[in-house]
Amino acid sequence: MGFSSLFPVQVAVWQETIGPGAFERDLCINSPTGSGKTLAYALPIVQKLSTRSVKCLRALVVLPTRDLAMQVKEVFAAIAPAVGLSVGLAVGQSSIADEISELIKRPKLEAGICYDPEDVTCELQSSVDILVATPGRLMDHINSTKGFTLEHLCYLVVDETDRLLREAYQSWLPTVLQFTQSNEESLFPLANSFLSSTFGSLKTIRRCGVERGFKGKPHPRLVKMVLSATLTQDPSKLAQLNLHHPLLMTTGKRRYQLPEKLESYKLICESNLRPLYLVALLQELGEEKCIVFTSSTESTHRLCMLLNLFGDLGIKIKEYSGLQHQSRRRR
Repeated sequence: MGFSSLFPVQVAVWQETIGPGAFERDLCINSPTGSGKTLAYALPIVQKLSTRSVKCLRALVVLPTRDLAMQVKEVFAAIAPAVGLSVGLAVGQSSIADEISELIKRPKLEAGICYDPEDVTCELQSSVDILVATPGRLMDHINSTKGFTLEHLCYLVVDETDRLLREAYQSWLPTVLQFTQSNEESLFPLANSFLSSTFGSLKTIRRCGVERGFKGKPHPRLVKMVLSATLTQDPSKLAQLNLHHPLLMTTGKRRYQLPEKLESYKLICESNLRPLYLVALLQELGEEKCIVFTSSTESTHRLCMLLNLFGDLGIKIKEYSGLQHQSRRRR
């Protein structure tokens, strides 16, 4: 990728995963936007999975929006193929049938031969080692896609954790954790027969026991990494993740930190005159490219319409929010 050195957060995470830390603890990473968080978790996961011999879904990255998920998928896609790993995307951008064909490998059936449907289902396999997903589409696949299983999952990354914990998103988190719990006969008597009939002979057995002094934890355990630029430290929220001896990693003494070269100003004005102040500010900035953030999709739409009414601004103004279709947002 042309990088000759790593950012501080990437070095720190590497030390706790591939380095001396050896993935012994779950990581809570609090680091500002633009600090290199995505590569910080992508590199160790790809490195760790590079020695795998059988392809199955072992790493899941969950993000709140399609756009973020697509950005993260591009980072993984830049490094994973170098060690023979495949990366998938489940975001609801295309039809679910198209996604299933990308994520699930079906056995080749010869013409003229009768097959037992159960035998065909047994041979369904994952086409990807790493999946980047939004919660809604992830739940669609968990609930309805034949051959889609989290049984072999080793790594769960929750990116933009605050938003994913704040908004329920169809209870995706308890569902994912439930499907990756210990699957011993004694704990889930029906689970093994179900899994073996659905997913064929490949199995990952998680047993409860003593692992480095932590009683009752399933082993091999599901490693979790949670990240945010504004990571919550509310114990009740973090408890939902069922973290294993979590380690908080932050980029500085202050909880919230801005990039060093970012200059920050505030413009104090009367509320009803804010759009006019904004117009004056945009005129003063002239040719500079700008992003104007608002509090909601409706505010974005209204402000864009209003600014475009100023015909003599000489500035091209476009709207970008969840109201737009994906193809328009990409343009």
